[in-house]
Amino acid sequence: MIQVWQAATALVGILVLMGLASIVLGLLATRRHFGNQKSPLLPEPAPKVSILKPVEGAGPNTYEAFASFCRLDYPGAVEIIIGTLRQDDPVVAIVQRLQNDFPAHKIQLVFAALKGTNRKTRIMEAMWPKATGQFLFFSDADVAAPKDYLRQLVPRLAQPEVGCLTCLPRGIEARTLGGKMIALHYGFNYLPQWMLAEKTTGIDWAIGHTMAVPRAALEKIGGFKNFLNHLADDYELGHRVAQLGLRVIVPPLLLDCVVPAETFGEAFTRMQRWKRTIRRSRGAQFSGVIITYPVFWALILTLLEPLAWWSWSTLGLAMLTRWLLAANLQQIVRLQDWSRAWWLLPVVDIVEGMTFFGAYFGSTIIWAGRRYTLHRDGTLKEINL
Repeated sequence: MIQVWQAATALVGILVLMGLASIVLGLLATRRHFGNQKSPLLPEPAPKVSILKPVEGAGPNTYEAFASFCRLDYPGAVEIIIGTLRQDDPVVAIVQRLQNDFPAHKIQLVFAALKGTNRKTRIMEAMWPKATGQFLFFSDADVAAPKDYLRQLVPRLAQPEVGCLTCLPRGIEARTLGGKMIALHYGFNYLPQWMLAEKTTGIDWAIGHTMAVPRAALEKIGGFKNFLNHLADDYELGHRVAQLGLRVIVPPLLLDCVVPAETFGEAFTRMQRWKRTIRRSRGAQFSGVIITYPVFWALILTLLEPLAWWSWSTLGLAMLTRWLLAANLQQIVRLQDWSRAWWLLPVVDIVEGMTFFGAYFGSTIIWAGRRYTLHRDGTLKEINL
């Protein structure tokens, strides 16, 4: 029994060291990626772009987020298509306001029939045949675009070997405990994990904050109709485009995304949903994520050896290293509330570790207030209460 305990302690100690190494490598990969700001030239004439926003409901920031796409500095034609499911959805009034405030823009509202379990994917499948742009930019409702959004992204997407472009988020307006946790997750866990993957194995998936594809590539995969029941529509889109032999790229641009006002429990539930989604999407590759949470493993070490000075010293070292590296990464992330949120980072790491293991011991997720069963192939079935 003592030998088993010692072996477990040694294994956890190794995981702490691997975790510390991974966050150092993640920082280096992120700095290298964002240090490469050189962009290809915008094609002439600038290609027409369609911006597609699938949405249900509206929040206090929805109008401004949508309006940011109406203020883009882009020399080519831009059309905006907003899709929803219900005629009485609050977003209908927002679209009417946008049409009044920006009469020079082509802003279209599309209603989708609910076919398939993933409501967002159903909306995107209804929208994209209406689009007339050469390049289609899908983005979540909470994304606010910088004025040079298309000037930065279209030249990269126009490269012949590129089939999908996706951007990572920066959490803004994080005013609650749960909201701060999500913002820290975006900037100091999710970002370096993506950058490390991009520099090692490469990326063959996307994320919903921006998923941009040439129309021709989307036509080749049959639009979204083949994965209407999958939870990870963003993963499926990027992965299926990559199977065409085209690249999925991640430009050095973080998009401002309004973080919902959530409690600790709500943020925990959201992060659990993300982990279960990633596990079903990426299969065995998901297991590698666990080495990226050194504070979680250092805490486990103290539970195994609560009376040993070196276990508590390891926990302190892991936390200090985490804070110092995150402070360095803040130069890129530029989290709005960093001065009041930094202390939460070890808590986020511990939650990340807990939800990692929760991904293996549960199949229920809560998404937009609805409860679903997530099957092994990544498809959903709604649970009617």
